Amino acid sequence: NTTLSLMASGFMTDEKVTYDIAGEYWMDQATNVEQQSVGSYAEHARNSLEASVLALSLRGTTQIGANRLNYGLSAQLETIDDRIGEWERRDSAGYSLPRDEEQLRVINNLHAAYKGTSSRLSAYFQDTYAWNALRGRLTFQAGVRLSYWSFNEELLLSPRASLRYVPDSHPSLILRLATGLYYQSPFYKEYRLGKEDANGNKMVEMNRNIKSQRSVQVVLGSDYTFQAYNRPFKFTAEAYYKGISNYVPYTVDNVQIRYAGENLGTAYVTGIDTKLFGAFVEGSDSWLSLSLMQSKETYNGITTPRPTEQRYGIGAFFSDFWPGNDAYKVYLRGVFNDGLPFYSPRGGRAMGTFRTPAYKRIDLGAERVWNADNSKFMSRKSWRHIREFSLGLDFFNLLEIDNVNSYYWVT
Repeated sequence: NTTLSLMASGFMTDEKVTYDIAGEYWMDQATNVEQQSVGSYAEHARNSLEASVLALSLRGTTQIGANRLNYGLSAQLETIDDRIGEWERRDSAGYSLPRDEEQLRVINNLHAAYKGTSSRLSAYFQDTYAWNALRGRLTFQAGVRLSYWSFNEELLLSPRASLRYVPDSHPSLILRLATGLYYQSPFYKEYRLGKEDANGNKMVEMNRNIKSQRSVQVVLGSDYTFQAYNRPFKFTAEAYYKGISNYVPYTVDNVQIRYAGENLGTAYVTGIDTKLFGAFVEGSDSWLSLSLMQSKETYNGITTPRPTEQRYGIGAFFSDFWPGNDAYKVYLRGVFNDGLPFYSPRGGRAMGTFRTPAYKRIDLGAERVWNADNSKFMSRKSWRHIREFSLGLDFFNLLEIDNVNSYYWVT
C-alpha cells in the first residue's frame, strides 16, 4: 500500500550580459553656421552570473482505508558566483553629468562581486479522504508544507486545503473549492540590493533580511462534461483571488528583469478563466478560451498595474482531418492577448505606466500520422515495436503580425 520514490536533480546556469551602447546629437541653427551644442552618452556592462542548484528528494504515497497520504522530504544546495560592472556616462552640451569640477563622474553605475552558498530544506504532508454525503461524492484534501532557508534563517509553515463535490443527480458536474497560504521563496536576483555611497556609486549587497513573498489564495472552479451534436464536450471555469504581502517589486528593462531587492509593498491578483474544449469535428480536439484578470501592486503610496497584468486573453484552437483521409491532420491556432504594462527603468512607477500593444498571432500546422490502421508498411514485422509515427510542420505567426517584445529607453 506504499509507494516511495527517490529523486536527484541538478542544473547549472552561466549567464553573461555584455554591451556597449553609444549615442550622440548635434544642435544647430539653420541660419547660423555656428554649432549650438553637442551631446553624447555611453552605456557599458560586463556582467557574469554562474549558479548551480543540486536537489535530493524523497516522496511517498500510502493508502490507509479511505485515506490517501502523500508526504515528502527534500534538500537543496545553491551556489552563486556573481560579477556586475555597469555604468552610464552622459556628456551634455560641454560638460559631463553630474557636473563636478574636480573629477569625472558617471550618472549611473552598479558593481557587485559576490560568491556564496545556501541550503533549503522542506517537508510536506497531505491527506486525501473521500466519502458520500450531501447526495453526492465529496473529496477533501488538506496538507501542510514546512520549509527552511539558511540564507535568512526563515522558517515557513504553509497550510492548504481543497474540497471537491460531484452530485449524484449530475455526475458530469464537478465543483471545486481550494484555499491556502503560499510562500514564494526568493532566488538570487530577488535579494540583490543596491546601496549608494556619498559619491553616487552603487554597490550590490545581499539583503539577508529578505522575506518570502506570501499569498493567501482562494480558487473556486467547476468542470462540466456534456454531449452536443453527438460529440463529447467539456466546459471548465475558475475564479481566483490572490492577496500578496512581503511583495518584491520589479521592472523590466528591455528584456532584463530588475528586482527592488526588498519587501516593499503589497499586491493582489484576481480573475476568471474559462475554457470550452471538445470534438467540434468528430475524432479531433479543439478548444476556445477566455480569461479576464486584474493585478495591482502598492508601495511608496503608489498603486499601479503589476508587470504581469494581462487584462484579457482570448485563445482558439481548431483541428480537422484532410477530407477523405484521417491520416492527415490540419490545425489552426489563434491568440489575442492584452499588452503588458511597463515603466521607465530609471524613473520607475512615479513617471507613469505604459502598456505594450495587444499581442496577436495565428499559427497553422499540419501533421501526417502513420499507424497500422492507415499505413500498409506500419503493419510489417519490421515496425511491430512501433505503435505510431508522426511528422508535423508548423507555420508560426502565419500573417506576419508585428508584436512588441520590449522597449529600449534612449537618453
